[in-house]
Order: sequence, then C-alpha cells, then structure tokens
Amino acid sequence: MPAESDVVLRYRDGRTERAKLVQTDAEREVCTVRHDGGENSDIPFAQLKAVFYPRQSPDAPLEAADGSTIAVEFADGEVIRGIAHYNPERNGFFLFPLDRSKNDRIFVVNSAILSIEVEKL
Repeated sequence: MPAESDVVLRYRDGRTERAKLVQTDAEREVCTVRHDGGENSDIPFAQLKAVFYPRQSPDAPLEAADGSTIAVEFADGEVIRGIAHYNPERNGFFLFPLDRSKNDRIFVVNSAILSIEVEKL
C-alpha cells in the first residue's frame, strides 16, 4: 500500500480541508482520506473540485511533468494553467501547475471542469 500523502481538498462549494490521502479510486469516484482524528472517510468526486499535493520542501525534487500545456477553468471561475495528459474519458487527471512553488501536482476531477483550453506553442 502506498504511503499516505498530505493533501489539500478543494470542494465545489468553496470549502478547503487538509487531510492525509489514503487512496484515490477513480473507478468508484472517491478519495479515501484520514482526518486529524484518525478516522478514514470517503469523499465522492461529485463533491470535489481538485486535490492539491503541496510541496513538502523547497529543496525536494519535483516529479517530471510531460504532456500538453493546458488551462483548466472550474465552475467557480478559477483557472489553473499547467501540464497534463488530459483524457475526457477518464474521471480525473494529474495537472502539474506551471508555478510549482506551492503545489507539486493537482488531481483534477473531470466533472468539476467548466472548460479546458490547450495552449498554443
């Protein structure tokens, strides 16, 4: 079982919550997280906008990013630019933000997206 990751959950209703990500099940469309109290809970993708993976340290090596440069617009108007392999057939995808000073990567829930634009080279 992979190690738990510190994450920031961004909900579609505007809430933000820190938790430990236990696992993401894209088929069931849920993220299992552990809260401070030690209990696990399943968060349905239908409630989530994205899961942010904060940088643990400025000196930590970054995972290599490849794919297309895209701009993702969410229903609340937020736009995040980054590099990803976007597939509309899947329930979500990893986006590596262009500015990785705060977040190493972001798991974007496809159903929370208003639009995606592929940036021109």
